[in-house]
Amino acid sequence: MNARLRLSLGLLAVIVVSATLPLAGKAFRGERPDRCHTDGVTLVEAPRVRVVMADGAPLAFCCVRCAQEWLEATGGAPSRVLVTDAISGELVDAAEAFFVRSRVYAQPATGDRVHAFADRAAAEKHADAYRGRVLDGDARPFGTH
Repeated sequence: MNARLRLSLGLLAVIVVSATLPLAGKAFRGERPDRCHTDGVTLVEAPRVRVVMADGAPLAFCCVRCAQEWLEATGGAPSRVLVTDAISGELVDAAEAFFVRSRVYAQPATGDRVHAFADRAAAEKHADAYRGRVLDGDARPFGTH
């Protein structure tokens, strides 16, 4: 085998290995957990907030605070906002949810203390138990009245 052929094969081998390294790394790492669109907090145990923009693009956030701050900073106009019910863990429409600001962190990583509930009685029970208040009127997140 001549030197030119060996050099060509060597370069080809380097290119193939370089191209496959990212794929191999991803395979060994496995799936990464979803992360907050604002600050990168893992959404595994977070009180997720899902914002659906007018173009249909869904964005995930780790708490009410991150979602609100992102919407205010970008001037985003969502077509829909879904929040995690603190009792069931299910997503509910923010327009129908009851929000409570209490002494308990909803998301310790960000210091957010706003909790969402699908049921008003559950929201009032949380507010009474943890010295909080149910948010009404302009205090409601996401401009939902």
